[in-house]
Amino acid sequence: MNLNLKRLYHVCNPERACLDGNLPSRQWRIRSIDIRERQGAVLLSNDRAAGLIEFSSLNIPADLNEVDELTRTGAAIGWVAVVTNAHLADPEIGRIVRTRCVSYIRLPAAAEMIAQELDRAYETSAADANEQRSASTGALTMIGACAAMNDARAAIRRAAEHERPVTIVGESGSGRRLTASSIHLGSARREGPFVSIDCAAYAPERLEMELFGDEEASAGNGDQDQSGGKNNERDDERSREQAGGKDRHGHRRSRLGMAEGGSLYIDGICELPLATQQRLADRLDDSACNVRIICSTHAGLRRAADEHRLHARLFAHLCADTIVIPPLRERGPDIRLLATHLLKSFRSDSRHGVQGFSVCAWEAFDTHTWPGNVREMINRIRHAIVTGRGPLITAADLGFDQAASMPLMRAAHEDAEIPEWNAVELAIARNQGRLDAAANELQISKVLLARMLASNCRQACATHSAPQADSA
Repeated sequence: MNLNLKRLYHVCNPERACLDGNLPSRQWRIRSIDIRERQGAVLLSNDRAAGLIEFSSLNIPADLNEVDELTRTGAAIGWVAVVTNAHLADPEIGRIVRTRCVSYIRLPAAAEMIAQELDRAYETSAADANEQRSASTGALTMIGACAAMNDARAAIRRAAEHERPVTIVGESGSGRRLTASSIHLGSARREGPFVSIDCAAYAPERLEMELFGDEEASAGNGDQDQSGGKNNERDDERSREQAGGKDRHGHRRSRLGMAEGGSLYIDGICELPLATQQRLADRLDDSACNVRIICSTHAGLRRAADEHRLHARLFAHLCADTIVIPPLRERGPDIRLLATHLLKSFRSDSRHGVQGFSVCAWEAFDTHTWPGNVREMINRIRHAIVTGRGPLITAADLGFDQAASMPLMRAAHEDAEIPEWNAVELAIARNQGRLDAAANELQISKVLLARMLASNCRQACATHSAPQADSA
């Protein structure tokens, strides 16, 4: 068996399936799931895969519960629905297509179209597959498919393979601490402690004590108690851990001491006073220090060194290995990918069964500049899930109350059709928020689609397009 083949699940009633001859055979390993056996969920693997649900072969509505279970269990699979116009009009099928599928194919369909949609669905399953592989090694999730995030993940894997100091460069809220945790959990030190310190949270005169502790006082007491203190050192280790970061003499333990055998994450390395930076450089020169140093800064190291905010010796230690985390506003389609992931993670907190985002919410995601980066998105989505009252999160639920409102625009030609609002929502969901692709599917201009999304036009769309639906 060729293990390099892409996996495809074909969900259908085999007696009524009509797509077998149109399914791509080259580069695919196809597994048919008989909907009648009601055990499809146990047949799904955790590997990256695409799925094809042939609704035209199913017994509606009897088989929909099984389809719902399959798509819920296989949330990491890129599902594609094969439907007719009648299926899209069914509320339950529409919900599954909108919230669980990355695309749909309307019958009759050519084999080339099926192959193209399945390839795209397979690619969209990459992020969730990478997430599960990371979970198996203990590493934390880094959601994103843009080139900058792929580079960051590759740099994290490389950093986890060595013991040198590493510096994470990124804006506040962009995921610097998550990156540091991923490096630690992917390294040989994963069983050791992961200790962090936020330099911005302390006054400059306190930072040295936090990092290095009351070492001089401890040394003095150690000389006075030399005869018996060493014998009791191991016995007192557990009591030190339980004493709020202090040793048996009441002296504050250093963050470096607490991180012994593990990793110390210093957030905002350039906020350290230069004298403390020099002392840290001395520790890095000392091979007896059994601590992996991971730092972060919002500015480049070279710039900080040129501005004399980073000690030259410490710069020499930190500049060899850096990881750049892009701000959320520069990550393009990752904004919607991350929002979808966060919704899946948090929606169990909802009292109203949140299913997804409305089109006005997606539009707000795209136009917002995200000064608070990923942290801001997390806070907005958590707030919307708790306070929202409908199945779809709106821009207002997310705190984007300034959403624009403009009258519904007509198409360029008087005889051009304005699509129904439900069709607009489904097209945007299938194309993962890409307006150009959704506009092509709806056979309207991208400008018209953008104006429709910016306007309060749901009722107007439905009213205007109803005669067209009847005539069709």
